[in-house]
Amino acid sequence: MVYNDGREVETEVLAEIFLALRTQFGGYTPLGESRGDWHGQTEPSVGIEVAVLPNRIAEFREVVYAIGKKLRQIEMYFEASAVPTVEFMVIEDDDSAAQ
Repeated sequence: MVYNDGREVETEVLAEIFLALRTQFGGYTPLGESRGDWHGQTEPSVGIEVAVLPNRIAEFREVVYAIGKKLRQIEMYFEASAVPTVEFMVIEDDDSAAQ
């Protein structure tokens, strides 16, 4: 991942961002690196998915904004569906299923 000026984002900065996502929201999923276009400028991009319940979307939006500030971005892509379909399914430990 690089800053807008082409310098690599420091490993410590990335570690801090990922720790914040893990601590505040329980985890994240890296979607990989790609190249995108922003106002005619082709640049590298890293997608990260974080599943949050509807009542925490505003909180997550604030975190994304703070990440954008830390990375000196002009804009950050943020997507939250109008009707989130996030569900955290607890998988019970069933001893009989293991036999």
